[in-house]
Amino acid sequence: MLRSIGVWPDDEHFENNNWKLKFNFILATSFMLAFIIIPQTISLTTVWGNLDLIIENLLTANVPVTTALLKLLVVWYNGKVLKVLFIHVIEDWMNPKSEREREVMLRNAKIARILCISCFCIIQTALTAYITISIIVNSQSAKTRSNDMQQIFCQAYYPYDAGKSPNFELTYLGQYIATLYASFSYSGIDTFLAMLILHLCAQLKNLCFALKHLVSEVEREEKVTFREELAIIISKHERLLRFAASIEESFNLMLLVQMLACSIQFCFQGFQIMSVLNREQGQLSFSQLAFLIVYVLSVGSQLFVYCYVGQNLITESTNLSYAA
Repeated sequence: MLRSIGVWPDDEHFENNNWKLKFNFILATSFMLAFIIIPQTISLTTVWGNLDLIIENLLTANVPVTTALLKLLVVWYNGKVLKVLFIHVIEDWMNPKSEREREVMLRNAKIARILCISCFCIIQTALTAYITISIIVNSQSAKTRSNDMQQIFCQAYYPYDAGKSPNFELTYLGQYIATLYASFSYSGIDTFLAMLILHLCAQLKNLCFALKHLVSEVEREEKVTFREELAIIISKHERLLRFAASIEESFNLMLLVQMLACSIQFCFQGFQIMSVLNREQGQLSFSQLAFLIVYVLSVGSQLFVYCYVGQNLITESTNLSYAA
């Protein structure tokens, strides 16, 4: 996913195929700006004053895609930092380790993989559900020969008639590609950072175990051996502190924007539900209910990922302090 949007920190691709990453990055940002963010922002000014239309504009794609673009820009700007962190992860896997240390790292790597696949599937399900509903509405409009009722993927302003063919089909396709790029950025970046933090948690757990068993392992050996082992543990701890500091300094603003965006989306979604219930006498259609469930899951999954890895990091850091 990250390679398709131009921010994958693989050393080989940074050195030999840098132009491909730049092209993918420019393509992803261009689609999101040209087909979603700019048109929907212009459309927002035309409906200003109508709270229902404002919330629909922001909730449908404007806030999620803008958030995805900001995350993409932050990761691209901190590409060198991300590359260094990725190299640290590779080095940790390449360094000699005990079977127990390897099992701890594998366990967290599997959790990161599950989080990545789950978040991607949930977001793609939400996107597919929205597209399906849109296609059904347009198909019904085509049967009744009511071209005026045809709706593009996301309601927005374009400097041409988006309702005429082939403008309608091309605009619809462009919006779909833009939201697809946004979904890659939205879920891919979150889960990649989660992978880095879970890797950090595994290293802290291994360091905690080494510190607890330091005395018992060297009590029968010379004092010099104890000092050498302790120096290695301190060096590893300092390296992990730099690893954590790099993540915090480079991506704390992005995480703040993510939290604010999720909060805004939940508030808007709640308001929209209440409005629909009031208009339709307390009833939701099956399609509305299905999309609502998937949408809430897609937004909530991102919050869950950060809360889960954050709690793991706090737990392992606390355990290490008690082990000392």
